[in-house]
Amino acid sequence: MPVLLVLVLLPMQFALWWHAKQAADFAAEEGVEAAQVVGADPVADGTAGALAVLSQAGNLTDVSVSVTPTTDSVVVEVRGTLDYSVIGTYTVTARAEGPLEQFVPADQR
Repeated sequence: MPVLLVLVLLPMQFALWWHAKQAADFAAEEGVEAAQVVGADPVADGTAGALAVLSQAGNLTDVSVSVTPTTDSVVVEVRGTLDYSVIGTYTVTARAEGPLEQFVPADQR
């Protein structure tokens, strides 16, 4: 009987982890897109973009979003804990990177 329970619950655990990983990946990508816009505050807008996605589509708790802008790119890292597990808790991380948009005048193109 215990083997049967494991065989039934293991695919469910994988599905929960997969959903959490996909949500974290999407949140990191959305954070990069929000931070890339010309005139945006990369840290504030990137964090807000990532958290907006996770508030609607995530099964993660203890979420942290780290936005690191450089002179021409931005990196967003999302980390959270998946608690809906019979086996234990999992830490899910995602990272996305992209260039910052820059306005280039017509005569400099």
